[in-house]
Amino acid sequence: MFYSVTFQKIIFLTGIGIIIGAIVGFSSVLGFGLDGSVFVLSMFLSILSVYATAMYAELYHIREAINKQRKEL
Repeated sequence: MFYSVTFQKIIFLTGIGIIIGAIVGFSSVLGFGLDGSVFVLSMFLSILSVYATAMYAELYHIREAINKQRKEL
């Protein structure tokens, strides 16, 4: 199946967020003896932070391209 580039990025970033959240969640549940809601919360927050980082990176690249284009004129 072929998906759009944007949908592939969303799926990819969600997967990264889930993996990071699972690692943090497992370590908090097993290491500190916290309940399962911390696991879900860590996964949610890690997905949001991965999205925020990706948006910042995209905006940074757009800004660099605009600055480069302005210097050429």
